[in-house]
Order: sequence, then structure tokens, then C-alpha cells
Amino acid sequence: MSTSSKTSRVRIGRIVGVHGVRGRLKILPLTDSPERFETMESMAVYGADGAHRVTVTPTSIRWVPGRKILVVETEEIRKREAAESFLGHFIEVMPDERYQLEEGAYWVDDLIGLSVKEEGTDRSLGVLSDVLAAGENDLYAVRDHEGKEHYIPAVKEFVSAVDLEKGEIRVMLAEGLWESCV
Repeated sequence: MSTSSKTSRVRIGRIVGVHGVRGRLKILPLTDSPERFETMESMAVYGADGAHRVTVTPTSIRWVPGRKILVVETEEIRKREAAESFLGHFIEVMPDERYQLEEGAYWVDDLIGLSVKEEGTDRSLGVLSDVLAAGENDLYAVRDHEGKEHYIPAVKEFVSAVDLEKGEIRVMLAEGLWESCV
């Protein structure tokens, strides 16, 4: 899932194609919980510019066999040409509509932009710029004050605390780790 700011909507799907002459939408889920689409009573469609285009009511939702794509038929879009006008648009929800995470787990968009500080010294290392999926564990990409990216494993051995209210992440660095993480 992605979002442009902590107060904006969250993108959970992208319209990547159309199916048939009746204006069915092909949607690529951008969420860790794609099954959520199966229970949605309405879907808000936004352009890449963030402008609201339409809210649609799904009448039929099915998965494309062997692919991670949904085919969604709606009450409002009934012709292929109309569906084509929404290619590249996004299905978005408000942050409070996201599913509940287990304790100690965070939404990536809540982490992006947090200050990263070294535990013990309180030294400011930079700002979290991205979270990368890297096999079994994620990597935190931290942009330092000179604009260089450093990568820290997002595991408890290195990340001692995440405080969303303070806007910071505290990390414990083994000697030489910061310099070697470029």
C-alpha cells in the first residue's frame, strides 16, 4: 500500500486493464490484504493526480485464474470505452479503513519520513526514505544529511523503538554498520 502523506488516502489497487465489452475493470491489488476487495460495498477511484473521479458499486468480483488480478464489474461503468478512461487510476481508502495490524507492525507510509536516531548517543542519522522487501526481513532505507542512502535491517536486533507520536525510529548500530550500509 502507498500514500502521499500521512493524512491522505491510501492506494490499495490500480486499474491496469479492462475485460470484455461491458466495462469490467482489471484491478491489481496494492495491499497485503487483497481479499478485502471481495467485501467492499463501494470503491473510490482517483486519478494519478489525486483527483476523485468516481465511486463505483461492485456487482461482481472475481480473480483471474493464475494471476493476482481482479476483474470487477460495477453498476456505474457498463461500456468498455468508459472503463478504458480509468486505466492507470487507483482504488483508494481513507487511513482509518485500513485493516488492523498486529502489535509491533507498522504501515510503511506511517514510517516514511520519520527521523532515525542512534540509540544511546541520540545522534541523528537521517530520515527513513523507504522500506524495501528483502527476503525474510525488510530493510529500512535511511537518507542521511548528505543525501546518501544507508540500509538497516528492520529487525529487533537493530531497531530498538518506533515512536510514531515522536516521529522517530531508534536504531542500535554495530560498530562499522552505518558506514558499510551505503
